[in-house]
Amino acid sequence: MKLSGRKIEGANVETVVLPRGDGPPIVLTAMAVLDYEPFDKLCPPPKPPVVMRRGGERSFNVEDPRYVQAMKEYGEKRSAWLILTSLRLGTPDLEWETVDFGDSNTWPGYVDEMRAAGFTETEIIRVVRAAMIANALDDAKLEQARKDFLASLERQDAQSSFPEDEPSSTPSGAPANVSASDPQA
Repeated sequence: MKLSGRKIEGANVETVVLPRGDGPPIVLTAMAVLDYEPFDKLCPPPKPPVVMRRGGERSFNVEDPRYVQAMKEYGEKRSAWLILTSLRLGTPDLEWETVDFGDSNTWPGYVDEMRAAGFTETEIIRVVRAAMIANALDDAKLEQARKDFLASLERQDAQSSFPEDEPSSTPSGAPANVSASDPQA
């Protein structure tokens, strides 16, 4: 795919740099997740129970407490998987000790593992936010992109409307005679 002759390639990335006193900073990069199939295979969405209504009509009971709880857990696992996968794609040398990508029950444990490694709540939030920014459109970035685009249009318009240099000659031929056109000369 190309846009204005420039090839579009590569997923969105967001990097977070966390200082560590006298030591080197911790640099984590989150990359947009383009394929949810691995998650869908490991965690199919819960299905609401079917209830029979009068007259034999069947419908889904999306208010069933067990289904509501299952959807909450599904959402938490999906969020944790997205954050972990985004970090794994962007920072391939990042290793987790308690998170097993094949066991969805371990995914939410990434927060506890980060705390145990010395990350503060604010640092954890920054890392999660980086994963979310890489995987979603953020209003501030959309607005900045819009401003940049409009400014580029204005620059383009200004360059095409007003030549930067005066032309060295004119196509009209001989120079004008001042005395012939000015009666007071």
